Amino acid sequence: MMISETKFFFVLLLLPVSLAFAEPAVPGTVLTFYINDINLSTDHRAVMTIPTSGLVDFTINGVSVSGPDAMVETGIDTGVFQVQLTLPDSVNGKPLKDGDVVLMTYHQRADYSGNPTDVTQSVVLTSTPSSPVSSSSSNVRIGQYFKLQLYAPNYNLDSFTPDDIPLDMVEVHMGGVQTTLADSSFQVNPYTMRETGPNTDTFEVNVKIPKSIVGFPVEMGSTIEFRFKDPSMPSSVFVTVGGTSSNYGSSYGGTSPPLVLPSMTFYSTNSVGVKVNYTNSALLSGLQSPVCSPPSGSFFMTGATTVTCAARDANGNSVIKTFTVNVVQSQNKIPSWTKKTVKSWCAGDTTDDQLSSSLQYLVMRGIMSVQGDSNLGSSPDKTTLCLWSDNKVSDSDAANSLYLLSK
Repeated sequence: MMISETKFFFVLLLLPVSLAFAEPAVPGTVLTFYINDINLSTDHRAVMTIPTSGLVDFTINGVSVSGPDAMVETGIDTGVFQVQLTLPDSVNGKPLKDGDVVLMTYHQRADYSGNPTDVTQSVVLTSTPSSPVSSSSSNVRIGQYFKLQLYAPNYNLDSFTPDDIPLDMVEVHMGGVQTTLADSSFQVNPYTMRETGPNTDTFEVNVKIPKSIVGFPVEMGSTIEFRFKDPSMPSSVFVTVGGTSSNYGSSYGGTSPPLVLPSMTFYSTNSVGVKVNYTNSALLSGLQSPVCSPPSGSFFMTGATTVTCAARDANGNSVIKTFTVNVVQSQNKIPSWTKKTVKSWCAGDTTDDQLSSSLQYLVMRGIMSVQGDSNLGSSPDKTTLCLWSDNKVSDSDAANSLYLLSK
């Protein structure tokens, strides 16, 4: 009988025992610990930040090291707090090495019995990375190079000279698109994954994010997976296409600026949400038979929802389109007698220009206020407006067409 291997991921809560697991012995590595103490959560309406002074201590091999100034609750009223330690360059002048033990001690003021107690959690450091594949950046711009690194002792065949791993050993996935690093669009440098030195077990290559992968355009916000194909040590690293903090300086506080996707806005008559039909959106112009998630016609909650569509363009190329649907509560103000003007237009007694001028005048005078989205098309839906004039559809259904006519 073949037993499939299943991987489990746990949120580790701090228990009154010493727990040990492995982390890379690399200066600057951030170790994350969790403290479970509901007594610390005194504000039940906000995520709390608690100073660690007098509560949390860190040691490495028994030597005290500086830790973070505060710990942050993982959510509103969870009672679980995250505390992160950045590994120092050295301890007592000695560099970190395999087998070093990081110990966190939490001085709990009251346990379940009401007594003070110390709770510990330990981490054993190792020079072996937790994942064989890693990237110098998790967020890279189109046209920018980043370094892909692979820890692969099995491919260290010669202890005296650097070895190589063929580029086709690394698969590249973006949505349903698949290729390898041997694809010339990545413009890798050098033309192989080369060991960083004799007998280091670590291989590197510089990779450029291309404008397209196998005919699929690479868009802002796309996620690209680099997967090592060796079945004995399969692993992946994911890179998001966007911008990195080094490209934007201090104006963003040392972090990447927010990624802005194309968007369209819909209005709901309530605070919950509304069914959204974006099939005729200008954002999907030129795409053939797009398949989207969430699909058009779905109920969208108030707020922002990301939609991803797979389709083919006019040239038959596969494309992936991502945009945001914003749903906000409607503040439309439409005089009931406006329906008579629209009804006259539906009967052919009023021209397009006359109707548009009439609506523009009402908006300019503040008599009418309508909200809509020009991304849904440049022309009003006459069928919907005529049904609205006969009281067969709601104001919110007609709002976008009235908005287009009043512009």
